[in-house]
Amino acid sequence: MIANVFAALGLLTCLLLALRMALPAARQRQVDAALRRAWARLRELASQLRHWRSHRQHSKQAAAEAAELIRRAKARDEVDRDGNVYRPKQFDPKKRRDLH
Repeated sequence: MIANVFAALGLLTCLLLALRMALPAARQRQVDAALRRAWARLRELASQLRHWRSHRQHSKQAAAEAAELIRRAKARDEVDRDGNVYRPKQFDPKKRRDLH
């Protein structure tokens, strides 16, 4: 049974190659380019199928971390707001800062 499948695949490959050789050179290049594009799309699809679960997990984790950071930033009330200017309460303009 398996020998018949391989024989049929071999025959089909030979027929397709014979048809390709019968085409003019310009048409051969077009067919080759189309086959390369199809193969690249197939590889990309296979890669996406292999990694879809980890991508989904990473995006969920990133969304959860972003939500947690936003929640913590909103919960902190260490800032005085004056219009669109934020001044931290720990900032004291009279206090000298050592820059070195």
